[in-house]
Amino acid sequence: MSWTYRCVAAGAILTAGLLGPAVTATAATPQAVSTMTTLSASSTSVIQNSPVTFTATVSAASGTPAGSVIFTDKSNGSILDKVTLSHGSATFVTAALAPGSRAIAARYTGNASFAPSTSAKRGVSVTTSGSEATAYQVDSRHDGDQPASLSVSTLARKWHVSPGGSASGAVSYPVAAAGQVFVTVANQGSYGTRLFALSARTGATEWSAGLGGLYYFSALTYDGRTVFALNYDGVLTAFAAATGHELWSAQMPGQSAFTAPPTAYDGVVYVSGAGIGGTVYAVSEADGAVRWQRPVMNGDESSPAVDDSGAYVSYVCNQDYRFRLGGALAWHHQTGCEGGGGSTPLLRGGSLYARGSYPDTAVILSAASGASTGSFASLTAPADNGTDLFTMQNGDLVAVDKSGSPDRWQFGTGSLVTAPVVSGGIVFAGSSSGTVYGVSASTGKK
Repeated sequence: MSWTYRCVAAGAILTAGLLGPAVTATAATPQAVSTMTTLSASSTSVIQNSPVTFTATVSAASGTPAGSVIFTDKSNGSILDKVTLSHGSATFVTAALAPGSRAIAARYTGNASFAPSTSAKRGVSVTTSGSEATAYQVDSRHDGDQPASLSVSTLARKWHVSPGGSASGAVSYPVAAAGQVFVTVANQGSYGTRLFALSARTGATEWSAGLGGLYYFSALTYDGRTVFALNYDGVLTAFAAATGHELWSAQMPGQSAFTAPPTAYDGVVYVSGAGIGGTVYAVSEADGAVRWQRPVMNGDESSPAVDDSGAYVSYVCNQDYRFRLGGALAWHHQTGCEGGGGSTPLLRGGSLYARGSYPDTAVILSAASGASTGSFASLTAPADNGTDLFTMQNGDLVAVDKSGSPDRWQFGTGSLVTAPVVSGGIVFAGSSSGTVYGVSASTGKK
């Protein structure tokens, strides 16, 4: 593989090239009737992946307001959905609220006859449930940490399948939730891939769907009883996880090469794409509408790391970004070059572990400011259990302090190749020969 780098002025930030029209505020005309928006919720306390129904009612002293209502999670700025009013009300149903304390508000956008108005915030408490692995490296932060502990004393292979048959092609990184495992498989004899939903108990195929696309890339994320599949062409498709029913399909605009898994968080799917420069997209899980998109330097191979603080991506030459969930650029950490390539960052404990791409030095950045606080080494995405960082170096699994050094322990014989994950005090990694190892997180012993 060859690499091309282009020098850029230090301190430069890409602000031009936003795709789509600028949004400007328009004052209500003197004739506009004032309105009042109220919001109700079907529940104020739910378990993760449980549906909640929000109903916004817009009233006025005279007439019935028409137009749209935008539902937003004010706790982090996520734009959840835009719904057209019907007889003065709009309903939004979601099972994708992220764990934690959510504060949902509805904003009526107004029109020439009726002035805009915003409801009071409606609080919803969401409790974490299950041992789901909903994105690349387990969760939306890509920290490789699965909270539910596995019973390693009886760990044994339950099933082994080749989705699509014995001649099936390369299989994607799996995601697992609600008793199912989802993977995509490269087609044989033609470009494109196919999505399979497997029973986590037996490995049997419960449903499958073709994803199309140029070449063989596709990747998945899961949220709110829905699995989202992205192909190389930038077509993002939502499927009901239980049945495989297609809910919507949306083409990401302006780019031609999509080479990183999407990340779903709190009702929004985050996608990065490349081709002409690069773009990060925020897509509504409700209807596939692109809520915002922002330019980045090249957009290759970085699955966004997301939590309430923002969405983070990392590209070659240590071009690292943090976007607030409402779309504003929070910071851009950069060097004097840029080019093709990138990698998935890890977000944990107020730090971003960003590897960029070869030949970059992996850096530790403050998630709040983007300031460099240290460096580390890992050929794959690392894992973080809140105490140590588990890295892959020269085919060995190496535990290091979260500051990047010193090393705690080293395990392996130079053949380990997969990004590590950690659960219940055990770090798991796979070798090039197909062997999976479980290693004590505290001692490094097998």
